[in-house]
Amino acid sequence: MNKKIDALLNDITALRDELILKANLGQAEAKEELDKLDPILDNLKLKSQKIADVAGDSAQELKVAAELGMDADSKEDLQTALELATDELKKSYEKVKNLL
Repeated sequence: MNKKIDALLNDITALRDELILKANLGQAEAKEELDKLDPILDNLKLKSQKIADVAGDSAQELKVAAELGMDADSKEDLQTALELATDELKKSYEKVKNLL
């Protein structure tokens, strides 16, 4: 083959090797992040379910929220807190998705 094609093939091979390494590292990093986020998701699901179990009774919802360590003075505050928590968690999962 000619030298120009050999050089291009070598460059392409080096680029491929670099991408394979980065993909593997990205997958490992993504796995680590997922392992960190899974307990947060489980905890948020648990809190949401406990609050849903007493839905309709604002006083009871706020009591359960306080027992779960959530700071809310009204049903609206509680809703906002849950929405913010879910939004932040979604953003974290999207960051992991971008690692892949």
